[in-house]
Amino acid sequence: MPSKQEKRRRAALVEAMVAEDTKRAIEEMPLSLKDLGRLFDHLDVQLEIEGCDHSSKITSSFLASMNLNREEILPWLAEQGGFCDCEILANVEESWESEITKNT
Repeated sequence: MPSKQEKRRRAALVEAMVAEDTKRAIEEMPLSLKDLGRLFDHLDVQLEIEGCDHSSKITSSFLASMNLNREEILPWLAEQGGFCDCEILANVEESWESEITKNT
């Protein structure tokens, strides 16, 4: 059985690997964490007003208004579990909220 010191060393290695993976994922994002946070804020307001029609029209409109590349961002959002506006807010925000808070 590993000692407490060995367990701490292993935990630190895992933490460093996770941090590096997260850093790489942020660098490969097709939009900044700041813009992603703005998208979530916008969706939060607009979904309350309009509701979700199970499309990404609110997101598409926001991206266009910010001159962000919809052809790159929408597929990335889908890969993150956001296939429509409400899923983008629920699933993608859940995955990225802590990084947005930490980095903006």
